[in-house]
Amino acid sequence: MKKNVLVFSIVLVALIALAFVLRLVISPPKEDFIVNVDNYSGATSSEITLMNGGKVVATIPALKNETSKEIKVAPFDVKPGGFTMSYIDKNGKKHDELQFDVTAATSTMNSTLFISVNEVKEDGTMNIDYSYSASNGEEISSQTN
Repeated sequence: MKKNVLVFSIVLVALIALAFVLRLVISPPKEDFIVNVDNYSGATSSEITLMNGGKVVATIPALKNETSKEIKVAPFDVKPGGFTMSYIDKNGKKHDELQFDVTAATSTMNSTLFISVNEVKEDGTMNIDYSYSASNGEEISSQTN
């Protein structure tokens, strides 16, 4: 009886150890919503806030010239109204006119948003391009001239 308990205990500990090792070795699938931002404008950008349905999804810190930042966000279902990007210029004025609509109720799982700060003017206003690529094949982009 004692021998059976000892063998059972050793096997149980070995299985738990194996499960732990396999969990560390096998990485989970990359399902995050990724926001990639780069700034090649020649000046430091302002902090950019990305919102969906009135909720802040991601906050991109101010970036110096020739820098990039990748932010991973847990997937979520897109609310009606799409995304809004906003920032505050050097005069304290909020700019939230950068809006783009995506299919509501679809998940952002495996989706990517590329943001490119093309120009930062003296008053702090920015020219921003974006490209959104969803896992369902939906693609939306804008370019400033």
